[in-house]
Amino acid sequence: MERYIVSARKYRPATFDTVVGQEHVTGTLMNAIRTKHVAQAFLFTGPRGVGKTTCARILARTINCENLHDDLTTCGTCPSCMSFEEGHSLNIFELDAASNNSVDDIRNLIQQVQIAPQVGTRKVYIIDEVHMLSAAAFNAFLKTLEEPPSYAIFILATTEKHKILPTILSRCQVFDFRRITVGDIAHHLAGIAAKEGIQAEQQALHVIAQKADGGLRDALSIFDQLVSYGGDRLTYADVLKNLNVLDQEHYFTVTDHLLNGDAAGALVVFNEILFQGFDAHLFVAGLAHHFRDLLVSRDPRTIPLLEVSDEWGARYAQQAKLVTHDLLVRGLERLGQVDVQYKNSKEPRLLVELALIMLAQPASTANATQPQAAPAEKKSPDPSLRPIPQPVHVAPPVRTAPANSPGEPGGHVGTKPGRRLAGAVSIRQPLAPAMEETPAQLADQPGTEPAGTSLPQAAPELNQALLLRVWDEYAKLLKRQNKVSMHATLMANRPEITGPQEVTFTIVNTVQENYMRDEKPALLGHLRQQLGSPALNLIVVKQEAASPKRRYTPKDRFMIMAEKNPALFKLREDLDLDLGR
Repeated sequence: MERYIVSARKYRPATFDTVVGQEHVTGTLMNAIRTKHVAQAFLFTGPRGVGKTTCARILARTINCENLHDDLTTCGTCPSCMSFEEGHSLNIFELDAASNNSVDDIRNLIQQVQIAPQVGTRKVYIIDEVHMLSAAAFNAFLKTLEEPPSYAIFILATTEKHKILPTILSRCQVFDFRRITVGDIAHHLAGIAAKEGIQAEQQALHVIAQKADGGLRDALSIFDQLVSYGGDRLTYADVLKNLNVLDQEHYFTVTDHLLNGDAAGALVVFNEILFQGFDAHLFVAGLAHHFRDLLVSRDPRTIPLLEVSDEWGARYAQQAKLVTHDLLVRGLERLGQVDVQYKNSKEPRLLVELALIMLAQPASTANATQPQAAPAEKKSPDPSLRPIPQPVHVAPPVRTAPANSPGEPGGHVGTKPGRRLAGAVSIRQPLAPAMEETPAQLADQPGTEPAGTSLPQAAPELNQALLLRVWDEYAKLLKRQNKVSMHATLMANRPEITGPQEVTFTIVNTVQENYMRDEKPALLGHLRQQLGSPALNLIVVKQEAASPKRRYTPKDRFMIMAEKNPALFKLREDLDLDLGR
């Protein structure tokens, strides 16, 4: 059987001009070789599979070639080039720091550096995964790296630059390798497919490139895997099937349903996706990315940010003309909330379905559930009348009375009573008069005066999802302020809406009660501002500890049974039984 060579090795770049997507690095290295300003130490850093080690080998081969061409390509016939091709070059050494990371390994390397090259003029030492070296090995390497022999060049490669000692970084020229774009990867795969005689659909290559996430080596590995499955033909359907990628057509269909206000249709498509075995969280991320692509398709200046095939680009441009900017922005915001809340939700599917239902609503209806700024005051039809500012009245303290008792001051008729458990820390703010009362009714109440014909604006309806988001943002703010205990208290339970303008939060112990007593004023002010509800009331409830179960003694159990069957008393006397305690 003929030996099989994977594409990542078979089509590994041999010259600088064949390196994909790293022109800023290869251009600098070629100019340095052309002007003979090659440094003695380099550090190549970047994600995996983007060409760090490949560029190091090309650099080592180029500076050792005895008959270098004008375009900086090697001759391939000199002893140095031939030994490199055969894999036994005496001037190029590669060390894997992941498995040779001790002080002794570096000392052996330093000893080899002292030997001058026998063939060629330069000795190049390539140390891969250099961040794996121990601290002692780094320190042993410092002096040699700073003052190496004139013929020695060190090329260090790493995926984790932050783990390299600053003293090492200061001695190297640092080159940052970028993630390769989807377009460059797809173009490179198309060239390899043509050389191998494989018919590959453009959409299939773009899906592979997106799955590789900027790594060309990963893309080539996926390409080989799919070629093994499909033979000499690589189709879009085969790629979706083998890579477990959700078809983009689903996102277009869901968006069409949302545009038409067809929430039921969107839920049916979502159910089909789940039936196919895809994770709902994957669908949320994919739909958000789809909305992002539609958003960048609306403006010609942002079209280059759209990394899809030409066919899909036309589909995006077509749907972007139909979708509104408001829907895209609301969708990205809502899907972002679902993405954060998904793992902590006990009903994740319901969470996604609720988001689809809300996005299918018209913009005016959807905005009604969100906090909005107070609208500007309307001008009076009579020019002689000027707007009178609404007076602010502070109602007297509410007397203690049963909840929802009609006729009592401060009673809330028709509202859902908050929970009342033992030990509750509850500070109620007096609420303004009901918004549906007429000016005449307001005039009858003590301490209130109607302000012309203007009525107070009704507070927006509380939204549980928005409440949780504002609550979590406040908790994160406390964490950044090193108030870790207060952050843990807020995240130990979730607030619940228990009335039109009432939120209840449950605590379980005295420690949390003390924390909430100190933090409640600031927290309440934050909630009122972010939720747009000045009359919002926060109820902190301490949950009652469960009373311990009574432990029955043998005598207790006998007395209970004897009450049901008095004959047991005579049995105890006849047998002279001792029941103990």
